[in-house]
Amino acid sequence: MQRRALMAALAAATAARPGFAQGLPAEIRMIVPFAAGGATDLLARRLQPLLEARGHKLVVENLVGGGSMVGMSRLAQSRADGRTLGMGSSGLIGQIVANEIPLRFEQFTPLVRVAVDPLVIVTGAASRFAGFEQVMAAMREGSGPSMGAAGPRGTIGHLRLAGLAEQVGGQFVYVGYPGASRVATELMGGHLDLAIVKPNDVFGQIRAGALRVLAVVEEERVRQMPQVPTVVEFGLRAHPFGRMTQMTFVNAPAGLPPGQRDALITLLGEAVLSSEYQAKALEDGYIADALAGDALDAAIAETANAIRTAQQKVSQ
Repeated sequence: MQRRALMAALAAATAARPGFAQGLPAEIRMIVPFAAGGATDLLARRLQPLLEARGHKLVVENLVGGGSMVGMSRLAQSRADGRTLGMGSSGLIGQIVANEIPLRFEQFTPLVRVAVDPLVIVTGAASRFAGFEQVMAAMREGSGPSMGAAGPRGTIGHLRLAGLAEQVGGQFVYVGYPGASRVATELMGGHLDLAIVKPNDVFGQIRAGALRVLAVVEEERVRQMPQVPTVVEFGLRAHPFGRMTQMTFVNAPAGLPPGQRDALITLLGEAVLSSEYQAKALEDGYIADALAGDALDAAIAETANAIRTAQQKVSQ
């Protein structure tokens, strides 16, 4: 499935190649709405040498605040001339759906998806939870275990956990954190029972043995952790509210001329599908499929609809 997605993305990028006749600026600014050193920031910085090799200097600017609102607001207000791009995410989709921020989908032009992250259930090395069966049992007992994620209630981590709890017929105490690093710290310190995270955020702690992965909250096992079962193997659905994809994609402001849009899709698509970028994706546990065009628009809409459905059910 992943191979087919990569081939389709490459074909889309090749089809867009005539857009280069429109020309692109030699220097492109990439707004990252999160702190330097985080997973989204690293994705942007991995594009820097790849774009430079293709004749374009990529300047990464971190504009932190409001769960991506500060940076994405700046992007929405920028001129649609190909000089300013920004890293969008599923978190941004959720904020827009929930009307938590004064931004709308129509203010952006999605270009290329740079990462799809599976979500996994992790616990600390000294945790009492040895397997996912014990997690399900704990959910059915009393108020349930403490379970955390990066983001407040109503964001994807919380909603995916709520979907599991509903199917199990149990409960959990949700704890939201400002970022994945804090989640990992709380797990390792024994202050949090469990968490749902992106492998890309905590692979260092997993490899070091400080965190243990109990289940993959997707239909397929993660290729870097083939021994870890999926929740489907325990009789649960991974996406009970509809497919809610944890993804990162490059946005431009709305109104980008079609020629520049095609040129940027080609430029970014070739970088994402390059052997260098694919090697990092394999190492860190995410999928880099370079989805673009109508297919990316559809994926964003699908995730937005699933988040909307989940938020409505969870708030009832």
